Amino acid sequence: MSQQINLFDARLRPEKRHFSAATLALALAAVLGLALAVEQLYAWQNRKLQASLAQTDARVSQLREQVVGFARQFGAQGSSSALADEIARLEAELRLRRSVLAGMQSGAGSAEGFSPYLAALARQTTSGVWLTGIEIGGDLVIRGRALDGELVPAYIGRLNREESFAGRAVNELRMSARPENQLEFSFSIPLTREPS
Repeated sequence: MSQQINLFDARLRPEKRHFSAATLALALAAVLGLALAVEQLYAWQNRKLQASLAQTDARVSQLREQVVGFARQFGAQGSSSALADEIARLEAELRLRRSVLAGMQSGAGSAEGFSPYLAALARQTTSGVWLTGIEIGGDLVIRGRALDGELVPAYIGRLNREESFAGRAVNELRMSARPENQLEFSFSIPLTREPS
């Protein structure tokens, strides 16, 4: 049997002090240097932002002065008559659309609204005649196309047999030829009955 003897003694190794005063002073100096560097970086960025803000303020005041100058220069010339005409046209169109909307919401004098007219248009079909547009306002404007000019009066006659169109006169019947051997037509029917 052999026996091993350990001759190493940890007490004989030279002792290293990790937190000596010199190490702590060096760490403190490093932290202080890093803090000063960060502070200088932030101070530099702050100066740069302040300079940019001063330039922006100067540009804003310059633009504000230009706007005031333009207002003085062009405000004294008066308003454009074309602009006033356009505003008047748009206001008239708005009034018309509001009246049409009010008429549609109120049903144009009847409890059923416009559905009887649309149902009558759906029921009355004539071969060779097709509708391309319907416009509902004070009058019902019907647009369409036909293969023959004689089919349009026949179609209007069939519409007059419908209860909702009975007794209503046709206004402004227009017909025009198209290059595809077709006829384009439009006519209007007043939706309000005239008092008798």
